Parts: sequence; structure tokens; C-alpha cells
Amino acid sequence: MPAPALSPTSIDRTTVPWWREPTREQWTSYLAAWSGWVLDGFDFTLFLLAMKDISAEFKVSYVATALSVSLTLLVRLAGGLGAGWVADRFGRKLPLMISIVWYALCDGAVFFAPTFAWVLVLRTLFGFGMGAEWTAGSALAMERWPERTRGLASGVLQGSFGLGYILAGLAYGALAPAHGWRVLFLVAAAPALLVIPIRLWVRDERPAAAPGARAGTPAAARLDRAVLRRVVWACLLYGASFAVYYGLQGMWPTLLRTERGFTPATLSGPVILFNVGMMAGAVAIGTLARRFGVVKVQVIPLLVLLALLPLYVGAVPGWLWLGALGAGMFGAGISGVTPYLFTALFPAEVRARSFGIVYHVGGFIGAFSPFLVAWLARDGRMSLSVALAGTVAVATLLTLAFLLLRPRDVLPAEVLGRSASRSQAT
Repeated sequence: MPAPALSPTSIDRTTVPWWREPTREQWTSYLAAWSGWVLDGFDFTLFLLAMKDISAEFKVSYVATALSVSLTLLVRLAGGLGAGWVADRFGRKLPLMISIVWYALCDGAVFFAPTFAWVLVLRTLFGFGMGAEWTAGSALAMERWPERTRGLASGVLQGSFGLGYILAGLAYGALAPAHGWRVLFLVAAAPALLVIPIRLWVRDERPAAAPGARAGTPAAARLDRAVLRRVVWACLLYGASFAVYYGLQGMWPTLLRTERGFTPATLSGPVILFNVGMMAGAVAIGTLARRFGVVKVQVIPLLVLLALLPLYVGAVPGWLWLGALGAGMFGAGISGVTPYLFTALFPAEVRARSFGIVYHVGGFIGAFSPFLVAWLARDGRMSLSVALAGTVAVATLLTLAFLLLRPRDVLPAEVLGRSASRSQAT
């Protein structure tokens, strides 16, 4: 009898380099999700960079432009939930394609906005597509990726948002001084073209039901008590974690323009440093999570972030560059564990929906962070620097509390790290 052919899961990992272990289909799915998240980051952060220009043209306050950011993030919840529902029933590919076209067209339409009210509406609608893209794309990329390098893949995927931010910073510096802010949003419609290779080359299939699941059972019924417990805890954790990220980024470009004297041409420098730090941190933290566990690789960086906040807001002359790089690495970089953690937390048949609930409920909570910073600094009652640093510090402490005081057994052993898993087994 001839020996059976090796499947992707039966490959001898000791003789095959890690990059050859994923199949062509796995690489294609992963690259589709990665590209979508890069372009999502590009489109989202263009607005952050242009907030001062938009505020000046329409004669609205920073509180109003910060409200637009918060509304984008709030509506992202609806997009994530809708995409999760569709992805768990019909596969991940369809909602991924719809979401990319949606957010690209909404952002591109900002070019034609005659009033700030139109900007507000279009950016709010943009949030629906942004939420849908992450939910469908991360599930498509991660759930079939080989376990050996899932932590690395998680970090690279999540860190790609930082690459989108870097591209946005370069586009802003190159185009805004000569052509104004509107042309940036016309460029932002380009991601819609990504659906063509996704439609042609990405293979999709409906997620398999868990062993023992009864045919015809409503999917909501399979969100049993253990899964719901994890969903609730993760929503609280990511609410605090998102408040850290959006507190760092939502009003930071405005702070640099108004309090630190940066111009449109020079703003891209610290923005690039922050996002290089984010990408490096996400890859490193995602990779280390498999060995040391998702708790330790988040707690230590967050403690470092607290020490770096004065540098990040420019309170120490000459050291803003280090604050930008460090805040990206140790603050935004903790997001590198997210796809890896979520894939382990939730069973396949409800995974996309669970992704959508946790990531976007967390985003809903964290969405108030930029608005809070702007509100605290309204009418000069507090400097943007103090408001930003204080908001981020509180959100960081809350994130640490949810990590360290988590309910017993809410995390599966596989994401606690090798040493933690061995000790739990004994």
C-alpha cells in the first residue's frame, strides 16, 4: 500500500523551513487580509493627519473633528458584527471584498464634501467598512495558518496597520502642502481595486462546525457559557487597549501641529517613527507570545509605555523621536498578539462573529478616547499634551488590570506560554 500524501498539517516541521510550511492557498488568503489591513490603516489615518486642515477650512473646533474619529470607531462595531454574521454563514471572502469597496468609496467621497456635516457623515459610514474588513480578513488569514508560526503571522498582520499609517504620512507630506488636504481622500479610493485579485485568486470555504455540533442548530446557540465568558472579558480588555491606542494617535498629529510647531511637510517624520515602532513591536510581541504567553508580552511593554509618555508628548525637549518610536513599539505594538489570541479563544463555527464582537465592542469603548482628550483640552483649560498623556496613562493602567486580574481559566493554556502551560498541566 502506498504511503499517504503529506497534508499541510502532517509536514515534518523539522525538515521544512517555516515559510514553506503554509500552502499557496494559505499564503494567498493571508496576503489578501494583510493588504486590506494596510490600506484600511492608510485610509483611516489620513483623516487624523488632516484634522487641523479640515478644522481650519470648515471653521469647526478640534472637539468636532475628534468627534468624527469617535463616530468612525463607534460605527465600526456594526460593520464588525455584520461581517462576522455573514462570514460564519457564507465564508470570509465575500464580506472582505464588500468591506474594502465600501471604505474606499466612502473615504474617496470626502474629496467632494461641501460642508463639515458631509465629512462627518462620510467618515461615519467609513467606519462600517473598516470594521467589516478586520473581522473577515483576520479570520480568513489566521484560522488556517500553520500553528508553528501563528504568533509571527499575527504580529505581521496586525502591524501592517502601521505600514498603512506610514504610507498616509508620506502621502500627506508629499501632497497636502501643494494640493491641499482634499486630494488625499481622492487617492484613498484606490484600495477598491484590491477586490479584483481577491475575487480571482483567494479561495474560500465555509467554516467547519465544531465536533458534536448538531446540524441546523442556530449559530447563536453555540455561543455557550464558556465562550460568552471569554467574549465579555476580552471586550473589557480591548476596550481599555483601544483607549490606549486611540488616545496615543487620535489627537497626536494635532498636538504636534499646534503645540510642537510641526508643519505638514515635517509631520511625517514622527508619524513614521511611531509606526515603524508599531510594526517592529507587533512582530516581536506576536512572535514572543507563543513562547512567553500573551499576558507577559503585553504587561512588560505597557509598563515601559508609561515611562515614555513624557517623551511622546514632547515634554522633554529633543527626545520626542524616542517617545514616538517607543510608544509605537510598546503601546501600539501589543496589538501583535490580537489575531493569535482571538484564534485560540473562539471555536471555528462562531469565530468570525466572536472576532467582530470583541474587536469592535472594544473599539466602541476605546472610541471615546480621542474625544476625551479634545474635551479635556477645550478652550485651553488643559494643554493637549497633558490631556493626551493623562488619558493614555489611565487607559494603560486599566489594560494592565484586566490582564492581571482576569477571571480564572478564561485564557486557554496554549496562549499562556510554554512554561505557564507546563505548570498548569502539572
